[in-house]
Amino acid sequence: MRVFYLFLLITNLINAQTIWTGPKVTFTKANNSNGNLEANQDGITDIVRLARSNENVLYNAIIQTAAPTDGYNSPLDTEWAEGTTADINTLTFTDFKSAAPTASSGAVRVKDMVGRNYVLHLITDDIYIDLKMLAWGTRSQGAGFSYERSTEANLGISVSEKNPAINIFPNPVSSIIHVKGLTKSQPYRIYTILGTEIQSGVVANNQEIDVKSLKSGMYLLQLKRAYPFLKK
Repeated sequence: MRVFYLFLLITNLINAQTIWTGPKVTFTKANNSNGNLEANQDGITDIVRLARSNENVLYNAIIQTAAPTDGYNSPLDTEWAEGTTADINTLTFTDFKSAAPTASSGAVRVKDMVGRNYVLHLITDDIYIDLKMLAWGTRSQGAGFSYERSTEANLGISVSEKNPAINIFPNPVSSIIHVKGLTKSQPYRIYTILGTEIQSGVVANNQEIDVKSLKSGMYLLQLKRAYPFLKK
């Protein structure tokens, strides 16, 4: 007797992705200014406000009081990639410091980000922003910085509008789920209706997910981008 499974696709984390294409604005934190004051921080959204004190990296003043000592994994709830949103599907995102250029010795040189284009991804908001670093003062210079970035616009491009509809079939399914319509590989997770994760992996467009090992029942299939998380 064939075994059937009913899957539901949760796509809100894909469809919510938005690229800000509005006019560029310039933010500047002057050298020797107090980076802990909101007036010297760039409030991009209600949950991301970029700031810099005397560290050599940025931090998110909404959920951090300062950047980590080693500078990595900051600003929280953001990820960065060198490039522009025009090439968003080919970019590899990481934290701010890891996105900076490195010297021949392997040392990270955040100051060499000046003049380069980056894409800033606000993870929870799922917003992509074009950003160009204009200035980066050393700590001895007073730890100032400046960049220009894109803003929200009524004509902002939703990523989902550029992608074909995601098609998951068949449903019900006996052994293999087919996935079509993805523009890039996506991590997937399968949960029971009680919320227990029982299977995960990565699937690309026109690939299959093997579910022959699952027992008969109802499950949830979740597709989304791979995001960094905090271990508290």
